[in-house]
Amino acid sequence: MYTYPSDSECAHARFAGLIRTSVRRARIVGFDGIGDQPTAAGRRLKPRPVVRPFRPLSVAVSLMVMFGSGQFVISIDLEMSWGAVHHGHPHDNAPYRREREVVEDVLGLMAAYGMSATWATVGHLFLSECQGLSDDAHPDITPSYPWLAEEWYDLDPGSNLDSAPTWYGADLVDMIKACPVPQEIGSHSFAHIIAGDPACSREAFAADIAAAVAVAAEAGVELRSFVYPRNSIGHLGVLEEAEFLAYRGATPPSIRRSGLLGRIEAATQMIRPTATFRAEQHGSLVNIPHTYLFDPGSKNARRLGTAGWSRLVQRRLRHAIRTQSLFHLWFHSHNLAVDVDRAHTAMEDLFQLARTEIDRGRLVNLTMGDMARRMLAERVA
Repeated sequence: MYTYPSDSECAHARFAGLIRTSVRRARIVGFDGIGDQPTAAGRRLKPRPVVRPFRPLSVAVSLMVMFGSGQFVISIDLEMSWGAVHHGHPHDNAPYRREREVVEDVLGLMAAYGMSATWATVGHLFLSECQGLSDDAHPDITPSYPWLAEEWYDLDPGSNLDSAPTWYGADLVDMIKACPVPQEIGSHSFAHIIAGDPACSREAFAADIAAAVAVAAEAGVELRSFVYPRNSIGHLGVLEEAEFLAYRGATPPSIRRSGLLGRIEAATQMIRPTATFRAEQHGSLVNIPHTYLFDPGSKNARRLGTAGWSRLVQRRLRHAIRTQSLFHLWFHSHNLAVDVDRAHTAMEDLFQLARTEIDRGRLVNLTMGDMARRMLAERVA
């Protein structure tokens, strides 16, 4: 749900406080979520109470009551060379060669500050070797896009991790699983196919999902969260049938004026954001929209410099805390390879702020799967 606070955020906060106070008097239940996670200093957080709303209440108010704080979700698109298949030939793997370094660095920061993320991983990266389409792991039905001269798997090297390290990633999956702070491994499809394109049939998407679920299961991973390649959403029913719980939806479009006023409004939003975002349930799935692309190579990052861009990202998180709304940070692991130092500094600054606010009880860090499970459980209760 995409909303703009009315006259002031203070009025919004007062309204949310009244709702929480009324519900607290009616029913209070325990909450053991972030209390199970260690802080950077190694101590464990004390569980804090959360309230369940009366029925009926809107989903937005329900979320405010359920979490009583801002929600910080991180999703990472781990795709490597599979993320470039839709470009066809020639394939340049230069942006993907440093991704192992990036993944190791991000996991190190998450371990240091007790942060969890959803790593949306292309299914083929669970493999350490394959023989191309002759391999049983690959789907038997594939999409054929009119804008792509080749077949989708023509670039599949049919090789192994040592010979083609940007096409295989079993070591990356093991690295994520070994993180001392629990991480969620989600799905980014099996081969980064574009599900929302009309040329991708339901059958082709279902075959791709089945292949992704199968290779993940062999690695001991149960897939429950899905991130659509290219953020191109389609065939949600296939995800429901495969028992996924959550998917990352697109950021709702903002309403801006054209011309000079529109540019002024865009600059104002950058300095002091006002739009708030919340997860929504659609059938048995929870849509958790992305709200900010963490991209150290973007124009804003280059223009503002490391310190200025870092403050800009933190400002978005502070806004979510003030309005008790969702801050869903997302990025491709190769985005960070563009400027590793800037990415590390800005991410560490953000995690320091997040950890402080979590310790104060004003913020909760959730994976996509965690948020979906809590929302779905709340609706059933």
